[in-house]
Amino acid sequence: EESVYISAFVKVVSTSLREVDHEFVRYVAGRANIGRQLNQRFIETITPLVRQAVERSVSEMVVSGLSSRTSIPELESPADVTENNVIDERADIVDAENPNIVTTYNERILFEKICSIIGPAYELQAKDTESYYSILFQGKTNRWLVRYYDKKNRSNIQLPIDINEITGNEIKRAGLEHDNNRIFIEHPEDVLRISGLILDSLQYVQNDENFRKRRP
Repeated sequence: EESVYISAFVKVVSTSLREVDHEFVRYVAGRANIGRQLNQRFIETITPLVRQAVERSVSEMVVSGLSSRTSIPELESPADVTENNVIDERADIVDAENPNIVTTYNERILFEKICSIIGPAYELQAKDTESYYSILFQGKTNRWLVRYYDKKNRSNIQLPIDINEITGNEIKRAGLEHDNNRIFIEHPEDVLRISGLILDSLQYVQNDENFRKRRP
């Protein structure tokens, strides 16, 4: 029976250390007493830091050996850690596995604003790529709600719905411009001015008929 427990525990620990999901990050941050509100935005900000901490801890354990009797170095107090590692919430987050994927502050703000429009009843997930930043419905890559191109000169978003005369007029009334299916925004908060189109996009990605393969 003990071997069964150990096997299950090893599997959970290995998965947690390998994936470093948001629940694990929340647990680590809570135990570290860093004195910050552990909301979703902050958890996403510190996830790369926790991942680095896990990698460093595992490396140190491999070098020293889990069963060694060497003295454990004195750990910094939470206050010292906070003082020495000030977290810049506006800093870019570089993907640990692909340095070409950089999640910007604007992209994180956009996700926050889209979530405020949609509400907590629906599951949205953010997925960054080298080319654009996506907000996915239920984590499905083909059911993207918004694609965001964060450019230094002129940022824009794309929606899964067509921009026709009616939706184009709605964009114009919101004080924004569009070119084909691209809607230009100066700030991520500008999406709040076209919340109706965001909700239309939600209805589109919820409809299974829009994703069925049509027979020739």
